[in-house]
Amino acid sequence: MGFLDGVLGRRVPGMPDLDRLFDLPPAVAALEAATGFAPDGTGAVCHRLVEGGPFGAFDRVQRDVARLLRDDPGRETGLSAGPHGWGWAHVTRPPDAFERLVADLHMVGATLTAAGYGPYLLCSVTGFRRADEPQRLLLVHSPGRGTFYPFAPRPPGEQGARGRNNLVETRAREALAESLPVEPDTARWFPLWDAPGLP
Repeated sequence: MGFLDGVLGRRVPGMPDLDRLFDLPPAVAALEAATGFAPDGTGAVCHRLVEGGPFGAFDRVQRDVARLLRDDPGRETGLSAGPHGWGWAHVTRPPDAFERLVADLHMVGATLTAAGYGPYLLCSVTGFRRADEPQRLLLVHSPGRGTFYPFAPRPPGEQGARGRNNLVETRAREALAESLPVEPDTARWFPLWDAPGLP
């Protein structure tokens, strides 16, 4: 429950602030100008998995999400389960279709919320890269708090199996400070090691 409580920012979660996702496209230009990181076309929504329920209601909503995502041939999609009781709905679009990617992530969150599973939403992530470098940057949206934070896992082989590039995260925060509500408490910048696309 620690991860869930932390990401949602409260013990009894309220309705998620999904519309903050639409603040991302205008902020991308500032991020790229300051850091060189540009959208790589990947994104995902993370949610708690729900077992059972009346007549398999959550399974039905997951199928609805998968069907909605498949409706557009311009995107690649998938569903996966993480090791800690949460699932991912992931979407890939061309890097220059970032606004559509954000709309996809909003649609997933809105579909789960409309079905009564809004409190189960943990976060949404969008991926960024700089030229051909292996370093990746994720911008994480915490819908329960309405804030964003950067997560920059070091590429494999740099300082051990897992580590964070604090310099990249700090520069991303500075670049986005005027454009997005950045999470002020860095203790809530949770690492998402099992996010889709990470090695």
